[in-house]
Amino acid sequence: MLGPEIPRRKTRRLAAINAQRKNMILSAMNNNSPPPLHRRKRVLEDSNQNQKITNFFPTRKSSRKTGKQLEEEENRHLRDAIYSCCNEKLLDVYSCPIKGRGIRAGTSFKKNEFVVEYRGDMIDYQEAKEREKEYALNPMLGSYMYFFEYKNKKWCIDATGESKYKGRLINHSYLKPNLRTKVVEVGGRHHLILVAKRDIMEGEELLYDYGDRDPQNIAHSPWLVES
Repeated sequence: MLGPEIPRRKTRRLAAINAQRKNMILSAMNNNSPPPLHRRKRVLEDSNQNQKITNFFPTRKSSRKTGKQLEEEENRHLRDAIYSCCNEKLLDVYSCPIKGRGIRAGTSFKKNEFVVEYRGDMIDYQEAKEREKEYALNPMLGSYMYFFEYKNKKWCIDATGESKYKGRLINHSYLKPNLRTKVVEVGGRHHLILVAKRDIMEGEELLYDYGDRDPQNIAHSPWLVES
């Protein structure tokens, strides 16, 4: 027995729907219409896959300074401190019955920090020896001449004349110095400076080793190796 007959009306309706779909597809192909929605979404996803996060957020450049920048900054601060003599006001002059005048730290200093320049006349070795002979004729004059060698040449800073610069008044210690000398070149000229050998507390007396190891001088002034 044959199954029920499909009404012609319904058959014509299905045929019309199929024809309509076919026409829509053909029309889309002829007019280069955009692909279906789900395909467009995939294309957008693909275009985002090659993007970097820096395209959406600004790149933050590091504010850390390089070693060269830090060195240049340190040299600039040292140059300014030497030329301005700003650390002179951080040093206090005091008197001692045994040593005479001396210098105390008016503030604290960190290890390797610049403290003060040893200021005076920068002269060559030959002239220094001539002045030394002249000064020896006056027993009232103290010794304020600092001999050193720089770039294979002997130099001397003569700070014998009274001045406002306090580096010349810093006393000697062979056993417990808290300063050390260092030669630096600033603006084409060399300077003898004193830097902290260790952390220095406010109120401490500033001391450095004069470096005199001459046996005759030690015999005459044993404090050169005993203090």
